[in-house]
Amino acid sequence: MLDDTLPVTLQYQLRSKLFEKIENRFWSPGSQIPSERELCDEYGVSRITVREVLKELVQEGYLVRKQGKGTFVSLPKFEHELSSTYSLSQEIEKEGLYSDFKILGFRRTNATSHLKKIFGLSDSDSLYEITRLRFIGDELFAWERAFTPCSLMEGAGEEQLQKEGLYFTIFRCSGLMAEEAEVEAEAVNCPDEIAQQLKIKKNTAVLHLTRVTTAQNRCIEYCESYIRSEKYKYKYKQILRKKAFYDGAYSDHTDGK
Repeated sequence: MLDDTLPVTLQYQLRSKLFEKIENRFWSPGSQIPSERELCDEYGVSRITVREVLKELVQEGYLVRKQGKGTFVSLPKFEHELSSTYSLSQEIEKEGLYSDFKILGFRRTNATSHLKKIFGLSDSDSLYEITRLRFIGDELFAWERAFTPCSLMEGAGEEQLQKEGLYFTIFRCSGLMAEEAEVEAEAVNCPDEIAQQLKIKKNTAVLHLTRVTTAQNRCIEYCESYIRSEKYKYKYKQILRKKAFYDGAYSDHTDGK
């Protein structure tokens, strides 16, 4: 119950209580919070007060309303540092959330000239094309299309991919474990077909990523992803490697050439 003798309003007290539960993860990201009636009973306040507080927290991005379902704690905006390694699943799981994917397509295809160059393939080599939707809990998060040489996944099928994921499937089939990834990111308007699959409005701004993953100096995957930009961002960390002075002039040599 809240204390109406305090020199602050019940609305302020309630907001503080609910915000504390969100920040301390008493209500975990993506989980549904109690109904308005339950909050009224728990804190001894009117439904008007509850509605105003929930409205504020929704506007501030801490909560999200889902029509016909209720009010849920917003998922965090994932921040991934651009470095030599990449794992979207690991970044999600670091937040204590469950991630999953659904395979939309898995087929053998001929490589374009662009992909032949990336993978170092001959005209007789072919690729597997895998398209997937990624989820955080039950919320759509990203669409992606990956290519990998068929020679690295001989004997693998869609069932194995769905169970183990792409990198571990490649490892099981070829012994190559993903080591490094070069990623390029840009903001784009989501193509209509992909927007439909992500269940967002057409021309919505999304983050478009292209990724080249290598193992033992060999390219094992080329992937492009469209990620809901309100849920994800990248940052670049510049590491100073060497500092030198030449004739009194300072020179910096960094990774950011």
